[in-house]
Parts: sequence; structure tokens; C-alpha cells
Amino acid sequence: MKMSYAAAATTIVSAACLYGGVANAQVAPYVAATGGLTFPKDLESDAGISGNLKNGYAFTLAVGTGLGPIRAELEGSYRRSSVDGASGFGLELPGTGNASALSAMANAYFDPAFNIGPLQPYVGGGVGISRFRASNVAAVGLPSGGPVGSFGPISGDRTGFAWQLMAGVGVSVAEKASLTLGYRYFATPGVTVNDVPLFGPVRLDGLKIHAVEAGVRFTF
Repeated sequence: MKMSYAAAATTIVSAACLYGGVANAQVAPYVAATGGLTFPKDLESDAGISGNLKNGYAFTLAVGTGLGPIRAELEGSYRRSSVDGASGFGLELPGTGNASALSAMANAYFDPAFNIGPLQPYVGGGVGISRFRASNVAAVGLPSGGPVGSFGPISGDRTGFAWQLMAGVGVSVAEKASLTLGYRYFATPGVTVNDVPLFGPVRLDGLKIHAVEAGVRFTF
């Protein structure tokens, strides 16, 4: 009986040590950075005119901590796309200007406990604030003989709620370094621009952006 008690005590102590070691190993602060190609939806307005956006770019920088399969992080990001054209009232016109978003986000990720070959999948989401800015957005080349030759330029910005969803895979390239490849959907609030010729106040919908991105993550 004494030996059974001793064996049980040894097992409990060993399990506790093992659990403590695993728990300590799972807490892993990290920094991460990504760069991506963005595919924004058109900028819609309540004036019946939409701005067609070119593919743009995005950069993110984040700091976080891994807690087992869960990662929590704070992220700063910047996105920008140029206006390629404008459409409305049956017209397709060249466009000028750009739309951008400077954001601060709080994200949560889940890393499943399985790999796909050497790849570790992840899914995540985030909420935060974003400053959406439309700069010198205009449609040029309206038919001659009309009251104006162009629509705009208009500019405006607004800071408000933003959200995003992420998914992708990572691959370890060193003991504490991983490369990532993923997809991200990002959305910002809209903005109301005052004193637009012929229209008065005009509301622009916020940015709605699909993106593919590649990055690196360093664990400490």
C-alpha cells in the first residue's frame, strides 16, 4: 500500500511538472508584420455615383501573445488604393484621387492543433478603430456643354468602428520564426462629405477590402 501511495504521489508530481512545463511553453510573446495586395470594392455614394478603385496595398505591424491555441494581439495597419474611374447616370468616366485607412485593431486568432504537412492553419478576427479618408476624389471628362466639366474633387475623413476577418497558414522556418500566407477582409465606416458641387452633402460608403498577404512572425 505504501508503494502504491508513493507511485501515485510520483505520478501526480510528474504530471504537475509536465503541465507546468507545457503551460510555460505555450505562453509565447511575438511580433508580426505583413504586406499585402488589396482588392477593394467600389466606393459607393448616395448621389448615384460610385468610384472604381484600383487594386492597392496594405501593411500591418502587430505585437501579441500566444496562449496555447489562442493568440491575442494589437495591430496597426495602413491601406491605400487609387481611384481608377467613376460611374453613374449611365456614364463611365476617368477618375482621380485615392482612398486610405489608418487603423488600430485588437485581434484574436485560433491555431488548430493539427498541421497540413508543414503548414499550420489559423483563423482570426478583429475589431478596432479606423480613420477612413477620401482624398481629391473626382470624375473628369463630363460631356461638354453641361454646367460642370467634372464631379469633384471631394475630400473627407472619418474615424469610427472597423472590423476584419483573417485566415491562412504559417510555416516554421527557424526555431522562433515563421512565414505566413493569408487572406483578410477589412471594412471601415463611411464618411459624409459636405459642399459637393450640385449635390450638397454626399455620403461615401466605407472601404470594403479583400486582400492576400504574406508576412513573418517572430516569437520570443
